[in-house]
Amino acid sequence: MKKLIPLLLLALLMCTAGCDLIGLSVSTTIEPPVISYFDADPSTIVAGASSTLEWKVSGATKVSIDPGIGSVALEGSRAVMPSETTVYNLTATNASGTSATATAQVIVTGASPPSVSLPVVSYFTANPPNISAGSSATLSWSVSNATLVAIEPRVGTFANFGSTIVLPATTTTYILTATNMAGNTTATAQVTVSGTLPPAGLPVINYFTTSPPVIPGASGSTFMRWEVSDATAVSIEPGIGTVASSGTMLVTLTSSTDFVLTASNAYGVVSRTVSVSVGGVPPTPSVFYDFVNNAMSAAWKNGVFTDLGFGIVQNDGFARYHTNQMLDDGNIYPKVLETHPQWVSNGSIQGTYPMMTVPGGTKFIARVGFLNGATGTDGVLFRLTWKELGSPVTVSLGGKSVTYGGALDSFEVDLSPYAGRTGQFGLQVEAGASSGQDWATWAEAEIVY
Repeated sequence: MKKLIPLLLLALLMCTAGCDLIGLSVSTTIEPPVISYFDADPSTIVAGASSTLEWKVSGATKVSIDPGIGSVALEGSRAVMPSETTVYNLTATNASGTSATATAQVIVTGASPPSVSLPVVSYFTANPPNISAGSSATLSWSVSNATLVAIEPRVGTFANFGSTIVLPATTTTYILTATNMAGNTTATAQVTVSGTLPPAGLPVINYFTTSPPVIPGASGSTFMRWEVSDATAVSIEPGIGTVASSGTMLVTLTSSTDFVLTASNAYGVVSRTVSVSVGGVPPTPSVFYDFVNNAMSAAWKNGVFTDLGFGIVQNDGFARYHTNQMLDDGNIYPKVLETHPQWVSNGSIQGTYPMMTVPGGTKFIARVGFLNGATGTDGVLFRLTWKELGSPVTVSLGGKSVTYGGALDSFEVDLSPYAGRTGQFGLQVEAGASSGQDWATWAEAEIVY
């Protein structure tokens, strides 16, 4: 800024007493803000990829970028994913209203994504197809090109490949519906039920599980959990004895053991056995539901309940996929889910997934971190949430506070207490005091057996 104040001082020095200063004026010139750089890297991308805008401005009180970004700091970077060639305009304004502008272009090449075809159901079977009343059957399926797989009546939503246990009281035809943007494909599997159910008054063992079921070393501990309804007496053997109708117990073992839970009332006795292997090799878990692969079926919102859609990079927060992406542990992953919270202090984002019924003996596992280069973050909190069918309350089931650098973090949640219950799971990320570079990423988020 150049001021002409020295002219006034010179006039005062040269003026004698009574000098007439009328007509002497003072003027100022306000310099515009300085835009050191405003670039897009890379400046050319293929359709569906992203570019990073970077800028540095001085002498401004306000900086904004259009289209679709809005107010930003004097210096920073922002990932964008335009669907067509776009010219971004940066406007820097100072307190007097003087402004400077700069542009950066992102050229988008490549054909539009191919049109989506209907899902394909490779198989949908019931095994065995004929059962006695009170017995169970296993539904198994394999589906391709679907964003949502649902099984009725009242079974739930699932991944594209898997199996689930059903206990129909009468002959039932199950309908699998696979859905994507093009429409849906259905398949059926029937379970024929013969005979009659046991007396209605028998106790019901809702769940009886151990976690972990395999102890690799020569000795170790496992958490035993159980819940029984309509029982007058409940016991667990060997070595435990009478217990309450529900509970959790830490059991230390030096050898493999088969535990038997027995529940009784005036109508009779029921029992269930779980085995804990000591010195064995933990089995490879089977995936019941993959939250990363099914992220497009979730409803994504920020902390003020703004609908965010999926794959749209914006200040309100966003969720999107990255393929062949390096994370902060230095490894490249074939497919990860980035969930960036809203760009405000303590901003958040949550994806609420379709309704499902939780099977017994499952747990949630997650590996989380940041995209490589997110050194400006002050950390985030990753959470798994749950909203029971018919309840207005969303609760946190567990989570992990994560900071950038060197390795991914992991956490897990035992879902045994929710076996047989219907509701909606959610993935949630909460920012700290700063939301800059909160490139929060789920490398893995699954419900497993």
